[in-house]
Amino acid sequence: MKKIIPGYLAIALVWFSSHFGGGFASGRQIVAFYLNHHWTSMFMPAVSMLIMGICMYYSMVIAVKFKAYDYSTWSKKLYGGIGFFAVPVYEILVNGVLLLATAVAFATGGTVLSKLFGTSYMMNTFFIAAVIFVFTIYGSELVRRSAVVVSFLLIASMFIIYLPNIIHYFPKILQNIAAIKSGEIAISGPNSSWDALWWGIKYGTLHCCAIGAYIVHAQVCPDKACLKKAITIGIIINSLIMYLSYFGILAFADQGIFKEAVPALFVVMHGVGSSWMTSLISVCIVVGAVSTGVALVYGTTNRLVTFFGRKLDEAGKVSKQRVHSMIASTILVAACWMVAQFGLIPLIGKGYGSMGWVSMVLITIPIILRGLGLWRFTDDLSEDGVYVEKVN
Repeated sequence: MKKIIPGYLAIALVWFSSHFGGGFASGRQIVAFYLNHHWTSMFMPAVSMLIMGICMYYSMVIAVKFKAYDYSTWSKKLYGGIGFFAVPVYEILVNGVLLLATAVAFATGGTVLSKLFGTSYMMNTFFIAAVIFVFTIYGSELVRRSAVVVSFLLIASMFIIYLPNIIHYFPKILQNIAAIKSGEIAISGPNSSWDALWWGIKYGTLHCCAIGAYIVHAQVCPDKACLKKAITIGIIINSLIMYLSYFGILAFADQGIFKEAVPALFVVMHGVGSSWMTSLISVCIVVGAVSTGVALVYGTTNRLVTFFGRKLDEAGKVSKQRVHSMIASTILVAACWMVAQFGLIPLIGKGYGSMGWVSMVLITIPIILRGLGLWRFTDDLSEDGVYVEKVN
């Protein structure tokens, strides 16, 4: 990967490609966490990505320092003395979010394919599950390579789809903002800037749950300068594409788009552009769903492979790695597929909303305290004689 693309850019694009698919691609997360709340929600995508970026940076610093690239080992370094309690709870939360986020990706892709081809939702999600399974058994290098290619395609496509609509409907966007302020356009959340801030924070902290799936990629970026570049670029890319989606959907706020299961499809069907844009956004959503599933499932597959090989010597671990990867991926993909049968809107509206504050307490705050050097353990000294440093 280093010979083809810098490690810092690879990490940023893995982050984007995996973040894109789990509801963000369809526009459903943008509605649920931002547009259905106070008008000040327009500032919150940047807040959300800043929170996630800070946590990504600190978590990868810890991963590189202790060479803890599976989330079980990493979580023990994060929680130290309270690990006996916090690590099992963390693993439950991470796997819960893995199931939910990957199921959302399945549901997003399945819904879009059903709208396009009239095929069975169940069959569509099964097809997506099969593709994810194939990608996740071949290692982190393939995951990074596919993420890079997918990210460039998705970023270009989002500009092609949303930017013309934002430019064309800019006066209407301003009118809809005014209508939301006045109450003419109804929102589901309280009409409070604090509510908008809370949902923005919840979005950022919720997605911090996926950090356990990203830390394996810190191996290609083993110093702080490289990691800072990765996170800075990641924040910019993710925020920019979220804002394209936000304002593109906002242009149709007066047409009931907030109730659509896939708001992004509504934009291309009723906005500027040719009929081929419907196919383009559909491909983006399905590809995004697969990329999210691949990144998240692989992160947990890596953890299970470590668990399966815990009693083997190094030679045994290497010889059994592919078999263990196939077993782990089969278990995880099957579980996510079953959860996906609940449908897209219930998964995002209820599942995501209830996990954000839990993630804040269990993951976001501890990572920031550890990264700032405000929470240290004597175990830190046993690795190389120094504490985990404060990150400047």
